[in-house]
Amino acid sequence: MELPVKPTGKRSIANDLPAVDPPFGNREIPWFFWPALLLALVALAWCTGTGRWTAAAWNTPTQYLDGFYGDVISTFAGMKASADGHYWPFAWKTIPELGAPYDGNWNDWPSIEELQFLFYGLLAKVFGLFAGLNLALLIGHLLAAATMFFVARSLDCSSPWAFVAALAYGLAPAIFAQSPHHITVAAVWHVPLFLLVWKWASVEPGLEFGSRRFWWACGIAFFTGLQNVYYTNILCQLTLLGAGFLWLRTGSRTPLKAALAVIGAAAAAFALMNVDGWAYKMVYGPNGGAIVREYKWLEIYGLKLVDLVVPPVTHHFQLFADFAKAHREAAPLQDEGSYLGLIGLAALGLLIASAISAVVRNRANSIPMEAWQILWIVLCFSTGGLNTILGAFGFTLFRTGCRYSIVILAIALVYAAERLTALGKAATFRIDPETLRIGTLTATITASLVILWDQVPRAPQPEFTALIARQVEADREFVTRMEAVLPAGAMVFQLPIMEFPEAPAPGVPSYDHFRPYLYSRQLRYSYGAMKGRPREQWQQDLGKVPLAKAVEQIKDRGFAAIYINRNGFPDKGKQVVDTLRGMGFTKPPIESAAGDLVCIVLQ
Repeated sequence: MELPVKPTGKRSIANDLPAVDPPFGNREIPWFFWPALLLALVALAWCTGTGRWTAAAWNTPTQYLDGFYGDVISTFAGMKASADGHYWPFAWKTIPELGAPYDGNWNDWPSIEELQFLFYGLLAKVFGLFAGLNLALLIGHLLAAATMFFVARSLDCSSPWAFVAALAYGLAPAIFAQSPHHITVAAVWHVPLFLLVWKWASVEPGLEFGSRRFWWACGIAFFTGLQNVYYTNILCQLTLLGAGFLWLRTGSRTPLKAALAVIGAAAAAFALMNVDGWAYKMVYGPNGGAIVREYKWLEIYGLKLVDLVVPPVTHHFQLFADFAKAHREAAPLQDEGSYLGLIGLAALGLLIASAISAVVRNRANSIPMEAWQILWIVLCFSTGGLNTILGAFGFTLFRTGCRYSIVILAIALVYAAERLTALGKAATFRIDPETLRIGTLTATITASLVILWDQVPRAPQPEFTALIARQVEADREFVTRMEAVLPAGAMVFQLPIMEFPEAPAPGVPSYDHFRPYLYSRQLRYSYGAMKGRPREQWQQDLGKVPLAKAVEQIKDRGFAAIYINRNGFPDKGKQVVDTLRGMGFTKPPIESAAGDLVCIVLQ
């Protein structure tokens, strides 16, 4: 039985019905109170969890020379390339400071998040590279919270429960875990909007061509297609799944056709972002060696249910942190941060309980749609699931299924907010309004405190932040000294020889050779052109000849210096340095204050 809802004059985007009254029935609370409180709490929590309270901290990255993840340096390189005007959307991307003696060809990588990097580059240009990244991360949390609140309210959730859902989502452990290593994966602000599309597509009458819902759904799909392809994938899958179920129930194909049009909008945006790369391949031919996706990673990084309940090692509660550390050391497979948080797990538990109750009562039609959605995600993207079956036949694009934990969290939180709102409405007929208001407020505050305690990571120790600051300053000072000695436009050959992308060397993470580029203004570097094309093969061939002969070839190609990362050699580069000195290059070497980098001038 549908309970009566007093009209407020506001229209809900989700179902075109009057939205619920403001929380607690208190007309003195302005409409902006909850979203303003939400954004303030998220901002303060992020600053607390990352230790960004001073100008110096804001100008220091939260991670730098991380031994577990090396992708953060690649993120910085992409932001710098964008800030320097070399990373425009829809255009070929060549970085003149990289890939010497040629240029850094980045066109063989299917870069879809070009608009995001344009924004990140703008922040880097205005605020500096590291402050720009920190600001981008904070904006990502704020947008995630704001969108979740908007969606929950659009689905007629009361403001207190929409607030709790938004706080839990905006401070999701998965977002913290992906930051700053995978900044485009951490950009999950649009995922809650998927819930609207899925509801419209799967609930009668479904999406109707030309309707308000249809155009909203197409817009959401298009903007999703401009961003990380993982989220485009799940939007399309569950839209089609929901519309397919509706077709089977009603026999009408119209909602299915409308859903296919929505998927077409996402595909059109995806194609738009790939036009530059496809055009480059048409002109220069395909490059099958640029991206290698081995099947094993689909199993290693698949979604694992156990990881939904394993907290991060940075948890405030030492017992939880110790458990997480022990699990990470014992687990043979890896995870990128799938923990849902205590509130998220409670929300998921409520959803599972509702589904089980419907099954026990033999009322299959009462199983929540959200339960089917999560079941599909688990069946598809778990280790050994449908995604890995496709991978066994060669389709290995979506190798990191654990990233879909954030979608599970969004689904569970909104479902719980809807259920608790419905329970609150029903309770108004048997509980004193004042008692109900106090109880709801108490529950909201309690849940919010649990979220802040459970999901916001432990702040880094001052010693850790100081270490990163020293590493950054050592690299900056090292490059400054190189540029003081070498002429503008001089080329620097980098050792050990490394391919780009995703090709680490023993002792050196995949993108470590980008470090001097981050601070350079007038030098060019040998690293940074995409592997797989004949033009770049000369460096690999160079590694097969004796060192002295290789140095002569490097000099003949016009390189003015050799940069050595000592960590890439068992003897810390001693043999290379001695050989160069024996060849007459006796000018005092440029040494990094951190001791890991050295530059020998070839003069």
